[in-house]
Amino acid sequence: MILPDVLNQQLNSENGLHLTFRLPAELLWFSGHFPSAPILPGVTQVNWAMNYAETILGMNKAFSGMEVVKFQRPLLPEETVDLHIDWLKEKHRLVFRYCVGDAVASSGKITLCP
Repeated sequence: MILPDVLNQQLNSENGLHLTFRLPAELLWFSGHFPSAPILPGVTQVNWAMNYAETILGMNKAFSGMEVVKFQRPLLPEETVDLHIDWLKEKHRLVFRYCVGDAVASSGKITLCP
């Protein structure tokens, strides 16, 4: 299994998205990262933000870089997670934030090619 179980999907605007999903322990990304205490890798979190922006918001741009990326709390197997995405077309930026309850787990800005 590569993607999480999406429990809820809500468009906030033409360029805003809120997803709620569960992270099954069987996700490929937990295997080996770290065997005794699995966490969802940061690169996976960035990839999912881009993937959902492309498939749901229609954003179709190539990755250029990242700014202000913070991983403040690990995302663990079986947790329910909220992903907030805002696509800033004029700035060629994708802003994302993963939350568990009221706690921000990770956030950042992905710069995309014009």
